[in-house]
Amino acid sequence: MVSKIATFRLPEQLSQEIRSRAEASGRDRTAVVIEALKQAFGFPLEESHSTTIEELQEQLSTLDKKYKQLKEQLHQLSQKTQTANQPDQGVQQAIPGTLVTGTINHQIGDTDQAWNTPSQVAQLDLNDPIIAQEQDESELRELATRIQQQARIFDQVLSASPDPICVLDRMGRFTYVNLAIAQLFGLSQAEILGKTVQQLNLPPEGLELFNNQREVVFATRRPLTDEISYPTLGGVRHYEYILSPILGNHNSVEAVICTARDITERKRVEESLRESEANYRHLFEYANDSIFIIDLSTSRILDANQNASRRLGYTRKELLNLKTRDIDVPIGEDRQRTISQRMQATGSIIFEHALRRKDGSPVQVEISSRVIEYRDRLVSLSFVRDITKRKQAEERLRLLESAVFNANDAIVITEAQPIDKPGPRIVYVNQGFTRMTGYTADEVIGKTPRFLQGPKTDRAQADKIRDTLCRWEPVRAELINYRKDGSEFWVELNIVPVVDENGDYTHWMAIERDISQRKQLETASAKRDQERTAQLSQANTLLQEQLAKQEQMVANLRSHEERQAIALKAGNVGIWDWNLENDEFYLASNLKTMLRYEDQEIANSKATWLDLIHPDDRQQVENEINAHLEGSTTHYGMEHRMVQKDGTIRWFLSRGVAVRDDQDKPYRLIGCSVDITEYKQIED
Repeated sequence: MVSKIATFRLPEQLSQEIRSRAEASGRDRTAVVIEALKQAFGFPLEESHSTTIEELQEQLSTLDKKYKQLKEQLHQLSQKTQTANQPDQGVQQAIPGTLVTGTINHQIGDTDQAWNTPSQVAQLDLNDPIIAQEQDESELRELATRIQQQARIFDQVLSASPDPICVLDRMGRFTYVNLAIAQLFGLSQAEILGKTVQQLNLPPEGLELFNNQREVVFATRRPLTDEISYPTLGGVRHYEYILSPILGNHNSVEAVICTARDITERKRVEESLRESEANYRHLFEYANDSIFIIDLSTSRILDANQNASRRLGYTRKELLNLKTRDIDVPIGEDRQRTISQRMQATGSIIFEHALRRKDGSPVQVEISSRVIEYRDRLVSLSFVRDITKRKQAEERLRLLESAVFNANDAIVITEAQPIDKPGPRIVYVNQGFTRMTGYTADEVIGKTPRFLQGPKTDRAQADKIRDTLCRWEPVRAELINYRKDGSEFWVELNIVPVVDENGDYTHWMAIERDISQRKQLETASAKRDQERTAQLSQANTLLQEQLAKQEQMVANLRSHEERQAIALKAGNVGIWDWNLENDEFYLASNLKTMLRYEDQEIANSKATWLDLIHPDDRQQVENEINAHLEGSTTHYGMEHRMVQKDGTIRWFLSRGVAVRDDQDKPYRLIGCSVDITEYKQIED
């Protein structure tokens, strides 16, 4: 706003009022005039701050100094005219009627003893005859006027204060009250002056203690501070008050001044803070996480909840005597610097760390820290969570993922639904799948595994898979799939459902193995079998008659002598005999000889006989024997290999027949083994 200088000629009375207001408010007279003009012309006024107790005390102290100077000047003038030229009686009465001589100690400062209301301030009678000289009379008049003016300023200052202020004498009577205390009591100032608390019928709550404290101030001449609650129509109000002694000329207490301040809102805030503190403490102590409050300047632990001390193995008292370095597992300087820089830049950070228990063992934790202000200092509020189990689970998961990802077999995981078209979508494939099919994970995620099928895919096998999945059962199947380059391959599928903790089916997992080579070997083997069958057909015909005779002879053997005779006649045919009732087993000596063993080197037992059979053929021999004993075949017969003493492999054709009782139960198995190695060599 542009300012201009203007000069006014004002009446003396108006000038006096402007001066009074300026002194009362602590402003210069120009500011008072500008404010009055703004009000007159309707301009908005600048917001003014409320006068504080400290400002009020400073103003009272200034006014008191001015009053003492005026009083001293008046006293000097009075001394000059005390014989013949006595001052006017009205002037003499104005002085004691305005202020009672004395001094206020402590909060208010050194001021006079008490104030009367403006109605009680005596007026100087300047019209009486003057005995003193004209110059002295003029000075006295001016001093009296200034004294009245100072008294008025005192009253204006105190009345302008929003805080209740009053003065009480030894009898407990109010000798001064400002407007704020009159409004609090709901009475006019005139109704209160000269009366005690009891005479005013004020609520007794807290006032008895107030009166006792007032008497203490009179007795000790020392100020006293306390709080009081006063009921009003709007509810109970809380005040903090100071009782200060007003000392007279002889250093005796003439009155007590009370200055009070409304602290109701502060009380409410304090109560709210107490409740908040209680709630905070409850949350702090019973939180699942460990909580630390750490001084950022000293790294000292200022507070910690019970979970923090329990999990680290300390008592709370022990923990609060430590610094962070006492519980930290050391980390590298670079990482420490990174954490500190992040904390300074953003005020918060979340990171994984390790703490050291009292017994020295480490514990893996996740720390969430934030910088806050706590008890007038910057601290780190840190929530610490034990992640030991999570880290162990993550490590197991990492190992499992590594194993699955690097497995030779293809592993495919799909959604559980839909089983019908288009089929469940793929959510995961491992590296083995890519090696097997040529498709990357990005190319197949979201598709159904059925896109791998083609013209040669066996629909019967595909339908079998679908029907089994509908029953939420595992399934195994073999079928032809197609690679990315269009080539076909045989795959063995093992599909199992995945169930969550609620027992619901969520996914399917398929382990797929490329069996193309096996299928090729099976095809080649089948072809060789056909060729070998044709080659052996003629040899087999020649042997049939001889074997038939041998079987008939063996079936009729009942003694050891007969078995030896057959063995000698058979030549390269070895006889064996198994008594099923007592599990005795007989091997002909010539069969042992064919295998390059002496007779005594091999025991006559079934286990020994089975040990002589090649390991790859042993299970099939047992299966064929069991099938014949169970009646599934008319006789036992198969080709198999046997191992000679020097490790050489010989091929034998073994045939046998079971001897049964009247109930068709076998009790004996008799057979022979013929060395057909030469035939096999011809076949190959």
